[in-house]
Amino acid sequence: MNAPDVTLLKRLSALAGLILFMVVARFGADALGLKLPWYLLHELVVLLVPMGWLLFEVYPKLRAAQRIAFVITSGLFISLSAIAELLAIERRYWGFYTGLDPLSGFDLGAIPLEEFLSYPMLLNLPILWYLWLGRVFGARPAIPAAATTWLRRAAWVSLIAALGFAALALLGVGTAAPVDAQPGPDAMGAIRFAAGPRQYGWTIVQLLGWAGTFSVAAKVVHRLHWQRLMVLVLTYFPFALFFELLACGRGWWVWNTQQAIGLTAWVLPVESFSMYLTGALFPTLCFEWLVPSCEVEATGAAQAA
Repeated sequence: MNAPDVTLLKRLSALAGLILFMVVARFGADALGLKLPWYLLHELVVLLVPMGWLLFEVYPKLRAAQRIAFVITSGLFISLSAIAELLAIERRYWGFYTGLDPLSGFDLGAIPLEEFLSYPMLLNLPILWYLWLGRVFGARPAIPAAATTWLRRAAWVSLIAALGFAALALLGVGTAAPVDAQPGPDAMGAIRFAAGPRQYGWTIVQLLGWAGTFSVAAKVVHRLHWQRLMVLVLTYFPFALFFELLACGRGWWVWNTQQAIGLTAWVLPVESFSMYLTGALFPTLCFEWLVPSCEVEATGAAQAA
């Protein structure tokens, strides 16, 4: 095993240690009957600590253009996610069940603080991790440029599928449920939630996410290193999906099944699996797309100075 492999293994082991620590702590608190805001605590330990470490280790060593691209990408995705959060809560895309774990009690516009904290971390982590992985893999063979055509086709297919589900939503397909329904455990103990007419809102969001991901990938595919991108997905996806499973299992958020296609794996709709693939790839690819433009601006600013 070479030095880069050992370094990568150490970082992943440290992350696994953080997750294990929080799981054990939560089981211990449950055994003692302690009600703690575990959604917030998990964010602070399992998300904020890795993001803070990556910022400390990666950001100072970035080129000026990369810093600009990171700030723009981060600001754009966080802003759009906050707007989407407000709209989603209004349309009841998901609900909060506090029978197991209470929320912190701090709200921003009737939305729990925990929701707003999750976006900077879940969206910045894949970009920072991708940048860190650049040190491990260095220059590797890029994805063949011929993939551009297939990526563009996939973008169009995703967009057309999103429009199709939007048409179904407008037609009011499905059986309506009470708008004031609240999340709660079913007979098997799984926490579930169904409110309002079937509108496929979360399905549409994910399909649009794939359309954007494939479209941007087509623009940067010629300079993407496939091994680095693959490791990003293979490490970030299970990490984020574990967080999602824990969140849905404990009721930190509960997806409204009326806003999803209806295919589930226990408490997780199929859209959850999609969310952390697009969540890793879309911001990372947008960052890569912006870097050359930022290089031009950074060079121009340096020459002007």
